Amino acid sequence: MAQKSPEGANADRARLVALLLRLGATEAEARAAVEGPGGGDFALELNLRSGPPLTIEEAAEHTGLTTDELVRVLGAFGLAAPTTGRAAVPLDIADAIPVISGAAQLLGEETVLGIARVVGSTSSRIAEALVDAFRAGFEVPSLSAGTSYADIVEQYVELTRATLPPFLDLLAAVIKAHLVKVSYGAWTPDIENQATRRDLFVGFVDLVGYTALSRTLTPRELATLLGQFEDLVADVVSAKGGRLVKLIGDGAMFVADGPGAGCHISLGLCERLALVDTLPPARVGADYGSVLSLYGDYFGEVVNRAARLVALANPGTVVVSDTAAEAVDGKTFGLEQLPAQALKGFQAPAVTYRLLAR
Repeated sequence: MAQKSPEGANADRARLVALLLRLGATEAEARAAVEGPGGGDFALELNLRSGPPLTIEEAAEHTGLTTDELVRVLGAFGLAAPTTGRAAVPLDIADAIPVISGAAQLLGEETVLGIARVVGSTSSRIAEALVDAFRAGFEVPSLSAGTSYADIVEQYVELTRATLPPFLDLLAAVIKAHLVKVSYGAWTPDIENQATRRDLFVGFVDLVGYTALSRTLTPRELATLLGQFEDLVADVVSAKGGRLVKLIGDGAMFVADGPGAGCHISLGLCERLALVDTLPPARVGADYGSVLSLYGDYFGEVVNRAARLVALANPGTVVVSDTAAEAVDGKTFGLEQLPAQALKGFQAPAVTYRLLAR
């Protein structure tokens, strides 16, 4: 990376100060940001502000909540409450938070806070993916090529202005599409009417030998490997009508509304991953039955058993429980019974089957 002369570095800082001032910073804020490591980050913050940030006291008054209530809501969204007297609550957050009060009257406070935690954790992951992609894909290569930091920040600001609104529209459209998709699935209330239960095919897929392999890879190679794995899993699961619940490093959890779709996904994952020379083989463990659905995740014995079964599968194969085997269409899939094995957390040895394509 080229080293700037003192004159060039000073000119770069002056341009960055001028940009921060244009974006609404005070002279003191701009100079403090440029002297520290966060000049570009502060430019992004200014660019995304809908108005002056509020103190926690001002935000509480703005939202109609008590300070304690507001702190709890911000915490659910993954946002730390600022110290007393410090203006750091984004105005658009304060504008939007009253919807929590309305939803809490309908659904209950704890349910709404649970949903807020899902929104916060999902949003944090999206934000981290976007920022990391920009830094690795644009900022670092540009700096290495000799582009000034001020130029990069200016381009970052313009890119955000141009692309963020349509990106947020895209997020809203995707959420609406998934609301419709999930609403069509069969469900029942739990015995206390506090959550929902669904009959689902639950599967876990992981890469065999990933831990040892990861020690031999550079950061770029590891990122490429995990990106390939995540892309392929998402493609196979969605193409066959399933839902990708979460990615877990070298593994993933998926569900399907019926055993047929779940079996197609399981076999498809092993087949597709076997065709990629740069990825280790995969294995899948799966079960079928009633699960507790809570805040976008699933819980219960079926989920726990599926997570244990994946360790019993050989590379490139799928192992299913006896319950899943009973639900399998024998004309479409074959089953090979395996020796009963103990599963951690379960008392009786598990009767399991290797799933085969006809």
